[in-house]
Amino acid sequence: MNFDVKLSMHEILQNKYFRDAKVIAGKSGLHRPVRWVHVLEVTSIENLLSGNELILSTGIGWKGDKEVFGSLVQQSIDANAAGLCVELGPYISTVPQEVIELADSHDFPLIVFFKEVRFIDITQEIHSLLIKKHYQILSDLEEYSNRLNQLLLSSNPQQKILQLLHVHLKMTVFYISNQGKVQVISKKTPEEQDRIFEILKGDKIPQHMNIAHQPVQALNQTFADLFIISESEAITEFESLVLDRSAIALAQSLLRELYVEEQRKAKEAEWVGCWLEGGHSNEQIHRYLSELEPNLKPNGCMVLLCKADNLDKVISEFTYLKVYFRSIFEQRGIFLLSHLQKNQMVFVLINNWKTDDFKRRVQEGVECLKESEFIKKQKFSRLEFSVGKFINHLNDVKNSYQTAKETLNIREKMPNQLGNYFYEDLYIFRLVLAANEQGVLREFISDYLGPVLLHDQQNNGELLKTLKIYLQCKGAKKETAEQLHIVRQTLYHRIERLYELIGRDFMEPYKRQAIEVAISAYEYTSASKSLYEYASIPKSS
Repeated sequence: MNFDVKLSMHEILQNKYFRDAKVIAGKSGLHRPVRWVHVLEVTSIENLLSGNELILSTGIGWKGDKEVFGSLVQQSIDANAAGLCVELGPYISTVPQEVIELADSHDFPLIVFFKEVRFIDITQEIHSLLIKKHYQILSDLEEYSNRLNQLLLSSNPQQKILQLLHVHLKMTVFYISNQGKVQVISKKTPEEQDRIFEILKGDKIPQHMNIAHQPVQALNQTFADLFIISESEAITEFESLVLDRSAIALAQSLLRELYVEEQRKAKEAEWVGCWLEGGHSNEQIHRYLSELEPNLKPNGCMVLLCKADNLDKVISEFTYLKVYFRSIFEQRGIFLLSHLQKNQMVFVLINNWKTDDFKRRVQEGVECLKESEFIKKQKFSRLEFSVGKFINHLNDVKNSYQTAKETLNIREKMPNQLGNYFYEDLYIFRLVLAANEQGVLREFISDYLGPVLLHDQQNNGELLKTLKIYLQCKGAKKETAEQLHIVRQTLYHRIERLYELIGRDFMEPYKRQAIEVAISAYEYTSASKSLYEYASIPKSS
C-alpha cells in the first residue's frame, strides 16, 4: 500500500545525521512531504523521479558547473521533488547564488552538508522512519475500524459514525441520502455549510477545496453519498481509507436497519394477501398505508409478479430480496409492498409521483433488476416478470393482480413474441384470453384456419407460416418471398393454395383481421394443444 505518510522535510532535519547540515534555500518549503530517498549523481533526472523524493548528491556529476547545477535544481522542482541535499567537498565547494535564488523562488529546500556523511546511513534511517509511519498508519486504521465495530453495536450508530469520522479527521463531513436527506458534521456556520452543499451539487470544485467522496453501498446499490471536505491540505490516502471504512460501516448499519424493517413488514404479508383478493375497502387501505408510511401519497398502483422455478431454494434470502427490490423502486418514486406465493413473489407498486411516467419508471426498475449482479448471484431458474393493469383506486388492486397473472401466463407460453412485461402491451392477446375463458377460441381458430392447419398437418407444409408473413408484409409478394427465403414462383403457388382453402377474399379488411386474430390465438394455444384439435376438413359444396 502506498500510503501518504506525511514525513516532512522539517521532521527529517531533526535527525542526528542532519545535525551539521544547513538549509541555504527554500526554508518555506520544509513542510513538503518525503515519500522516498534517492542518491543521484547524474545530470538528467526528469525521468527518474515520481514526486516527493529527497535527493542526495555529492556533485560528482557536474563538478562545479553552475549551469548544470541550476538545471538539476530546475528538473527537481519540475518533478515535485521534496528537496535536494548536497555534500560540499572535493566535487563541489560552494553553491552558486543563482541556484540559491532559483530554489528560494520555488520554496524548494536546498540543504548542504559541510562534513562528509554516509548516504547509506541517511537512506536507511529515513526509510526506517517511513516504515514506522506505515506501520503507525495501519495500527491507526485498525484501531479506527475497531471503534466503528463498537459503534455498530450501539443505538443510532449512523450519527455516531459520522461524528467519529469528523473528530478523527478534523474535517467537515456531509452525508446525503438518495432521498435527499442531508446530515452535516462541521464546525462551520450554517451559511458556510450551505455554500459547501451547493458546491457538492455542482460540477466545479474550487482549487483551494479538497473533497473526497465515497458511496454508501449495499446489495450492489448506492443508498447515500459520504463526503469529507478539507479547505487547507490535500486529502491523504490514509484519510481516504478512513472515509472508505466509515462508508462500509454506514452501509452495514443501513442494511441492518433495512433488514429489521423488512422483517417487521413481513408480518404484513397476510394483510397484503387479503388486499390482493379484494378483502379491504378503500378507506381501510388508505388508513393502513398512512400508518405504515405517513409521507406516502398514493397516486395509482400496479401489481408486479416475479416468478422463478427455484424460488424455494432461496426463500431464506427473501428478506434481502425484498430489501433489494425496495431499494430499486424507491429510487424511482415507487413504494413497494410484497407477498410470497409458492414460486412467485408478488409486489404491489404504489406510485408516489406523477402518473404520466409511472410505466417508464416501472420498466426501468424491472430492467435494473434483471441486469443486477445481486439478482444474478441468486442463480434463479427461468426468472420471469409481468406487470398488471394500472389502477387508480387502490381497492381495485385485485384487477391488477389478475391481469398480471394473465400477462405472465401469455409471456410464458409465447416468450419469443412478447418482449414487454405490461398487460396493456398484450394488445390482441387480451381478446384471445377473453375468448379462451368463454370457450369460443377453439371454434374461432377452426373456422378461420382449420383448412390451412389440416393441409400443413397432412402435407408437412408451411402454408400457415406463409399466410402469417404475407399478412405482415401487407400483401407485398417480393418482401414476403425474401422473408420466407423462397423464390417468387413458390410463393405464387402457395398463395393459390391459400385461395383454395380460405377463399380469395382473405385480404379483405374484416376477414383479414379475423385471420390475424386466429393466427395469434393459435400460437397462444398450440403450446399445449394438438394441431388436429383446430383442423377441420372443408365441407364440400
